[in-house]
Amino acid sequence: MERIDLMERPPAGGAEHPAGGGHVVRCRAAGHLRAIAGPGVTLAIRERALPAAVASGIAAVRALSAVGAGFETTAARVRADLPGAVTAADAADRAALAPLLRDVALLVRCFAGITGAARVTVRLEAVTGNGCRYFHADHVGIRLLCTYRGAGTLWLPDDAVNRAAPGSGDNDAIVRNPGRIRALAPGHVALLKGEAWPGNRGRGIVHRSPPADPRRGPRLLLCLDHERD
Repeated sequence: MERIDLMERPPAGGAEHPAGGGHVVRCRAAGHLRAIAGPGVTLAIRERALPAAVASGIAAVRALSAVGAGFETTAARVRADLPGAVTAADAADRAALAPLLRDVALLVRCFAGITGAARVTVRLEAVTGNGCRYFHADHVGIRLLCTYRGAGTLWLPDDAVNRAAPGSGDNDAIVRNPGRIRALAPGHVALLKGEAWPGNRGRGIVHRSPPADPRRGPRLLLCLDHERD
C-alpha cells in the first residue's frame, strides 16, 4: 500500500514566495502550507503530483458521477467516518476509491492541524457543470481545495484583479489581464484565504471553477472548511 505522507517535517527553504515577495506561497512540503496564516499571504499551494494509487483508483471507478460526500468530522474520526460517508455506485467502485479515501483523510488531518479546527466540513463532489463560473472570493476563513480528476481551480494574482468588480457576474470586468489567469493542477493542495479571515476583508484570493468540458467527464473536487467562531 502506498504511503502518502502529508505531515512530514518541512525541509529548510521549502516555502517560496514569488520574486519580490507577494501573496502566494508555493510549498515543497505539506508543513509549509502553514504559511497561509501569515500576514499578506492569501494562497498557499503544495504542487504535488497526484499520487499514482489515487489516480489509478479513480480511473477504475465506472460511475464517477455517483461519487460524493458531505459531512463534518474531526482529525481523530475522519478515517472511521469516511467509508460510510462517501457514496459510490457499487462495491467495486467503493473498493477502487480506497486510495482516494486515505488521501482525503490525510488532507483532513493536515488541514485541521494547520487551522487548529476542532471540526472540519468535508465536501467531495463529482462536478459535471461549470460550478462557480464567476471569479469571486469566498466568505470563509481558510478553505482547502484539491482536484483529483479534471481541470483544476483557476485563480488570479492580486494585481490582476479589479476589486470593485467581484460579485458583478462579469468576468471581463473582474480580470484586468486574462493572460495572468493561473490554474491549479490535479493533485495540487491549495489553501485559500477568504474574506472572513481576520484582517483579510477585501483581500480574499479571487478564483473560479474551470469551464466544464462534457467530453472529459466530471471533475472530482475535494473542499475542506473549518468551523467559524
